Amino acid sequence: MNKIFNNFFLLVFFLLFCFQFSQADSSKIYKNKYQNPIGVLNSFLWSDEKGGYIGLTSKVNILSRNLNNTIHPVSIDSFKIKIAFSKLQFKNQDDDNIISIFNAENLEIISKNISRGLLVANNFQDIIFQLVQKNKKEFIRTTKGIAFVESNSLNLVFFNINNCEQITKDNKRGFYRRSQIFPKKKKKCENNQKEILVTSTEGIYKKETNSEFNWLVFTPKSWQIKSLN
Repeated sequence: MNKIFNNFFLLVFFLLFCFQFSQADSSKIYKNKYQNPIGVLNSFLWSDEKGGYIGLTSKVNILSRNLNNTIHPVSIDSFKIKIAFSKLQFKNQDDDNIISIFNAENLEIISKNISRGLLVANNFQDIIFQLVQKNKKEFIRTTKGIAFVESNSLNLVFFNINNCEQITKDNKRGFYRRSQIFPKKKKKCENNQKEILVTSTEGIYKKETNSEFNWLVFTPKSWQIKSLN
């Protein structure tokens, strides 16, 4: 009798665990500075050792967005996304240097995985991304945001672009230990205001939202290739 009771108890416990896991809400983890919950949900589309990732998250409610307008899943070819995103540039407001938001490697990664993510996302999910570039031993540069589709448009919202972040002590490893023996003057990690530029405005629009975010809307015209004829 005890054996039957124990087996029944284990079965109930297992079913409750599965239910709780399936109900895991990525937004709870997402609130922590836009960190992706994919480690919990086990659905990374892509990640690297530098801390970059692309995955799925619960829909993010930002100013001017109607969550009911989201249309997922949807198919947009990665080549079309690559064409549209290749037109994105930025410059710091305190200098005139113009830089592509996505370098060649990251452009390939983000276009491929956003295309894949839009195809597997449901109507309650966005694609979330963080791309990381090593800047110096002490600093990294991160670009974070979300992507989603509304009627006839691909939407890209940047939370930050090429932001400087200091590497934690754990990630410094040997460098950190050496710096304690031979301390150097601490360098400052500065973030300046960024202005988004595009090489062509055709099919690309800016939408007003929270002041700290940048929302871009891409219509099919943005990924069309013009004929030379």
